[in-house]
Amino acid sequence: MAVAVKARGRNTDIFAPFNAAALTAFVKLASSDILTPWRKGSLARSLAAAMPTNKDEDFKYVNFRLLDFSGLKPEHFQIVGNDNGIPATVQMIGSKKIAKLPERLTLTTGNAPDHANVFFGSFEDATMMLPEELAANLDFFNSYFPPRKFALLAHAFLSQGVYLHVYRNGSLETPRQIYTLTSGNKTMTSLAGMVVLEESARAELVWDAIATVTANGFQNSALDIVLKPGSKLSLLLNQEYAEQLSNVMTLRAYLEKDSELELVTLNSGGKLNQMEIDLRFAGERSKATVSSIYVGRTAENFNLLTHQDHRIGHCKSDLLYIGTLAGTSKSNYLGKITIAPRAQRSDAYQKNRNLVLNKGVSVNSSPKLEIGANDVRCTHGSTTARISDLEMFYLRSRGIDKTTVKMLLADGFLGQAAERVQSAILKQAYEQRLSALLSNWDKHGT
Repeated sequence: MAVAVKARGRNTDIFAPFNAAALTAFVKLASSDILTPWRKGSLARSLAAAMPTNKDEDFKYVNFRLLDFSGLKPEHFQIVGNDNGIPATVQMIGSKKIAKLPERLTLTTGNAPDHANVFFGSFEDATMMLPEELAANLDFFNSYFPPRKFALLAHAFLSQGVYLHVYRNGSLETPRQIYTLTSGNKTMTSLAGMVVLEESARAELVWDAIATVTANGFQNSALDIVLKPGSKLSLLLNQEYAEQLSNVMTLRAYLEKDSELELVTLNSGGKLNQMEIDLRFAGERSKATVSSIYVGRTAENFNLLTHQDHRIGHCKSDLLYIGTLAGTSKSNYLGKITIAPRAQRSDAYQKNRNLVLNKGVSVNSSPKLEIGANDVRCTHGSTTARISDLEMFYLRSRGIDKTTVKMLLADGFLGQAAERVQSAILKQAYEQRLSALLSNWDKHGT
């Protein structure tokens, strides 16, 4: 799966500002040149990557006419709490020093020691301390996944990156957390994360990507995950963006034998907000459960792309993508389940549900199956429901204002995602963040 871009006109290249000269200028401002060879290689692959068009069935709804890179300045970020690679609970990242993690984003955890050999730190520290290991894992995704222009661009102009590696049989008793705060004006922020769990390892991770109310420009992020045999990762990805900030997040996961991924995502805000999830099942009995929500309140444009790629049999994927839309917000969902010829006894589920809270919103939903095996269980579907004028009148007549009505309806509808979450820590964190978001219905950013 890759990202399609609608060109503004003939021979238009919206990526033209990000060339070799721009990268040279960007690298000169970096605190270290240790990542320079990797940046240059990522840029070369990004420039060589083919760009699909809207003529492709898989990308017919994707619309990037709102995206404009002209005049954007790539930005370097600082990392706080790294402690030179010694495991820390939280990595805080921003253009300026972050004094404290917001209370609404704190995790309720115990103080039990980890039963694991673990690295949790910046890409720069990983390059110094684990150079061969990090290089091998970065190259892995270039070899096993098709090139993604935006992910490669994020690596080339990397503002900051975090690497989590839990070694064999390790178990993190305390979850790890990444907190990124974007506040720039006409900037391009590029963030990257990589998670590697070795055989039979266990970990929980929360990534809160937040923008200030005045932030504008473009944020480009990539998160790559490798789950070795018997490992399990529970991940919450929370994105809260300002009205004038566009965002693209590319998430890729490679699941080996008997591994398990529990993924929960929460998307809100943004001038353009794109999430791409690509899951590749490469080992028997691997399993992934995805519970994703999006909340459109004003004029957001959501592009939601998912791919459940079953390369081998006896694997299970369960994906639910649900959202509420108000104002003039738009949602474009493009989901695909691929079952390879040798992937017999695969079990795949995909569902997109939308709740329209007023007139004037737009919903496009296109789930798709590509099945090459004959002994499988695959189901997919899409539903869109609208709150009727009569229902709205009934609630308003009880003295409830329109904003509160929308908040209550959204809360009730989106609660079905929380019911699917197995990790107690992730469930509590998800409910805490959703409650804070809905309580500030008219506010975008922090």
